[in-house]
Amino acid sequence: MSLRKSSLLYVKVSNPKRRWLQSQLLAWYYPNQRQLPWRGIRDPYKVWISEVMLQQTQVKSVIPYYEKFLKVFPSFPALAKTKDDKLLKCWAGLGYYSRARNLRKAARVILTKHEGKFPETLEAVHALPGIGRYTASAILSICFGEPLAVLDGNVMRVLARAFKIHANINDGNVRRQLWQLAQDLLDSDNPGDFNQALMELGATVCTPRQPKCSECPWEKKCLAKKADVHEQLPEKGKRQSLRRSFHATVVLEHRGKYLLVRRSGKGQLEGFWEFPGLDLRSVQAESAAIKKHFQKEYNLQLSGLRHITQIRHSITTRRITVDVFRAQIGEGYSLPEPEKDARWVRPAELRHYPFSSATMRILEELSLK
Repeated sequence: MSLRKSSLLYVKVSNPKRRWLQSQLLAWYYPNQRQLPWRGIRDPYKVWISEVMLQQTQVKSVIPYYEKFLKVFPSFPALAKTKDDKLLKCWAGLGYYSRARNLRKAARVILTKHEGKFPETLEAVHALPGIGRYTASAILSICFGEPLAVLDGNVMRVLARAFKIHANINDGNVRRQLWQLAQDLLDSDNPGDFNQALMELGATVCTPRQPKCSECPWEKKCLAKKADVHEQLPEKGKRQSLRRSFHATVVLEHRGKYLLVRRSGKGQLEGFWEFPGLDLRSVQAESAAIKKHFQKEYNLQLSGLRHITQIRHSITTRRITVDVFRAQIGEGYSLPEPEKDARWVRPAELRHYPFSSATMRILEELSLK
């Protein structure tokens, strides 16, 4: 059976096939599941933290952050009352930083509106900041046994292949009907384990490239495998074009201290500390533009400005090139008075500040970490 973007999608699953898929998947899952720190627990706080961290982030990257986060913030009150620097320091390097801020916002709502207990209804959980349908369904099925299916990238890939779905899975109509298909397949007697099993299958066996079909419990009934199109699915439509931007960062040193500034605005890196700099129009940083910027923004004249390295990093569809410079304050200029969003910091104090992954790379390059 195939699905077409231009038509309504109907995938009917017979009861015998549904039971076979459920039993085969769970029989495979129990002996083959990865041993992860959030597996086998029903504490909604811990499951919630893991599910949010796993959004758009690989498991191997999440594990150390998850363990550290729970040590620093072991409860809703600890998370709710924390300040920005401590929260961002704990999350620094994991990316998508709005997730951390939404965790704190949600913890505060849980304390004020739900008496410090994680809500147990889909409507109430979905209303929490940063929690969408997938995360709400995952928490409720795993922790409270609610018969709610989940649909993430791994699950969509498994379904698209198992039912040979030729349609753009990023299309809203297709996505809605994939949700319905996932709900139809759900083992309502064991929804938490079934959801985790389906996600595990996509993460470890039915992978985006070179799926391990011989290890798949659904291989015998996988329509894409039978048609030998399993590596062409799922279809995702046209990819977003990449945007390139250029930036200059200056590691400014004076009498053993470095100038740090705090990000403002509403972007992902709001609240993080970094070395000061400016956006550029091209990959070639211009010394004159850098000196003019520091004169205007900080009333500082730079001396000894020299290029030391270049780093490249990515944020979703953005590709950013950063030229890194070192400099000192010119003679006749003194340290400006400390401000709320600008500080002169000694190397030993740097570890107390939250930095983005790009700034961490600069610190490593300069052996300041």
